This record gives sequence, structure tokens and C-alpha cells, in this order.
Amino acid sequence: MQIKLGEKIRELRKRDKRKQEDLAAALGVTNQAVSRWEANGGYPDIELLPAIANYFHITIDQLFGYDSDRQIKLQSYIKQADELARQRDNVLLVEFLRNAISEFPSEWQLQFRLANALVSMGYQKSEPHTIVTKGSHYFQYNTAYNAQNECWKEAISLLEEILKKEIDDDCRTSVIFSLMWLYSWMGNQENAERTALSQSPICVSREVLLADTTKDEKSEQYRGEAILALMHELYKVLRTTVMIKHSLSHSQTGLDALLAVVRLYECILNDGNCGIFHNDMCMLYLYCSSIAIHLNDSERALNYYETALDHFLEWKQVQGISQFTAPLVDKAKNFRPSIVLLNREWFEEHMQSFPAECADAIRNNPKYAAIFAQ
Repeated sequence: MQIKLGEKIRELRKRDKRKQEDLAAALGVTNQAVSRWEANGGYPDIELLPAIANYFHITIDQLFGYDSDRQIKLQSYIKQADELARQRDNVLLVEFLRNAISEFPSEWQLQFRLANALVSMGYQKSEPHTIVTKGSHYFQYNTAYNAQNECWKEAISLLEEILKKEIDDDCRTSVIFSLMWLYSWMGNQENAERTALSQSPICVSREVLLADTTKDEKSEQYRGEAILALMHELYKVLRTTVMIKHSLSHSQTGLDALLAVVRLYECILNDGNCGIFHNDMCMLYLYCSSIAIHLNDSERALNYYETALDHFLEWKQVQGISQFTAPLVDKAKNFRPSIVLLNREWFEEHMQSFPAECADAIRNNPKYAAIFAQ
């Protein structure tokens, strides 16, 4: 410890371009004392340790080099947790994260991963699917049932605690989105509204503000990012509006609304390079297919469904890389939308309403074999 401490003091002093005399004066000790510490000929009195740490604006743990070891171990846990998440073994992942958090009880990165794992585990155990309330035109979540979901209750507690901490903006956004979905599934409308109303309105989002006020060489980049962000948010709100209202999700009016968003995407991304937005297009066409089935138009439903599969295959090719080339957005760089990751289960669910011969033809089509083999 003595050797590490002397080396650390010398490293910090040189980092801050301070002389031994400067540190000595600040601590009220002799220059020779500082020199002796750095030469590993002794170490400071314990009473001086807080003052030394404060002088260099670090913690005492960092002064002794413990923080570096701690961060290495923490990052190792995060890496292991992410690998378990890829394996989709939520039971093992939750157990691993609980043990890691017992060692790092205040680390929000572990808490956030545990919350996400609990959301997934709770989804497997529950039935958050929509039902139609008698006498209502709207689809509603089975909130009375979902409110008993212990995994989701714990996830909410973790996410609410994370929001009290200093985290970066992107992570804060992810936490808020997760909370909003959980509140909605469990019927906690009051907390959902409180959380939503505490956020900034769309007119003061960073994308819109930069697009409106920046007039230098970056203005085209910011305008492109604002277009993409607003397009994506419009898609999410309109999709939800159509699909939760029975009179829209079973009507030509609802189908026309979704197709209008499709045309907007095709207009803005007019060279066919949709990048990560192939995911949005896939979702839109899946919902169009569902509505066409309700309209007893099997031919259109099948056409929309196959178009959705084509967009999914395109999305798998880009793997989330979004370097856009269409003129309106080709300078955009930093847009990272929140998306629902699709998998085989989504397509199987949407295919259930197809006639058996249509479903078999799709599954047996070599073009789509990779999707249904997942």
C-alpha cells in the first residue's frame, strides 16, 4: 500500500502540473515530507489522507488505487450480464445480477440490467396482452392481473431508484420508457401521467431545438436528425392510436392511417436505404396485414405480411447501422431510436389469422427460411 500511495501522489501531482512545494503548502507539511512519500520512504499520517484526496479532487479509494480495481470488476460483471442476456436465460441472469448488486449495491448499471431482466421474466409469467373491455371501443391491458406481477413490481422499484441518480441522458430516456410501459401494463395511470408530464414537450427536445436555432455548418445534420426523430415518434404514436382502438384497428380508416405513415417513410427515405427504420416499416406492414385480415382481404394481408418480412431481412442486414443517404437526412449522424426488437414469435403471432395454406406457403418459402428457423 505504501508503494502504491507514493506512486499515486506523484502521478496525481504531475497530472495537475503541481510542484511538491505546492502540495506541501496545501497540507501544511514540509517539502521533504512530500518528497519522502513519493520516493517510497514513508507515507502520510492517516489524518492527512482526506486532505490529500480533496486536494486532487478524488476519493480516498481512488487515492489508494482501489477505485480502478473496483471499476475493472464492475465492468467484468456488466460484460458477463450482457452475455447472459444474449443467451436469454433470465433466471440465471437475475441470480447473477442479484449477487453482483450485493457487492455493488449503488451501481445503477447493474440495477438497470436487473430491471430489464425482471421485465422479461415477468412478461413470460404474465399475460399483458390486450383485451376489449365490454362497452368500450378501446383495447386495454389486463391491468388487474398484471398488477400482481411481482417481477414487474420489483422492476418499477429499481427503475424509480435509478432515476434519482446521476446518469447520462440516453440511459435516463431508456429508464423512463421502461417505467412508462410498466405503469401502463399494471394500470398505474397516475404515475404514468406524472412521469410523462415531468418531461419536456416535443418543441424543446434537443433535436428540434438544434434544428431551429443552429445556423452553422452543423445545421443540416441537426435538421436531418430532427426529421428522423419526429418521423419515428409520429410512427409510434399513430401506430398505438390505431391499434388500441377497436374501431380503427378493424377499419379501412385505420389501415389508411398506417399506410400514410408508410408513405411518409418512403418519401423521406426515398432511396430505399431505411437503415434501422426497416424495423419501423416491418412493424407498420405487420399491423397493416392484421387490419386487412379483419377486413376479410386475405390477398392484401398476405402482401403486407411478406413486405414486412422483406423489411425485417433488410434490417438484419444493416444490424442497426444507420448511415442514411437520402437527401433530406444524409447528414444525420447521432439519431438512435428506441425500437422493439422483432423475432420469430412476432411473425408467428401475426400469421395465426392466415388461412393454413397461406401460412404454410410463407414458412416454406426459402426466402424467409432464416426468419422462421430462429
